[in-house]
Amino acid sequence: MQLVYKKQLMVDLVKLGHDLEYTARNRNNMKYQVYFFPWSQQIERDIAKLNGQEYVRDYDEG
Repeated sequence: MQLVYKKQLMVDLVKLGHDLEYTARNRNNMKYQVYFFPWSQQIERDIAKLNGQEYVRDYDEG
């Protein structure tokens, strides 16, 4: 799973077509939500793009 802590990032990922699996309360601060997406290499690319960063794969996919 890919966990997202920022609401606007969650909204942007949904707009890009990613499926939001579920949400839960943040264990450290109950007034915040945590958003859970299925993990994929594409969601990692999109998160990097939305955060103004370059996506760099630092592991083997095998």
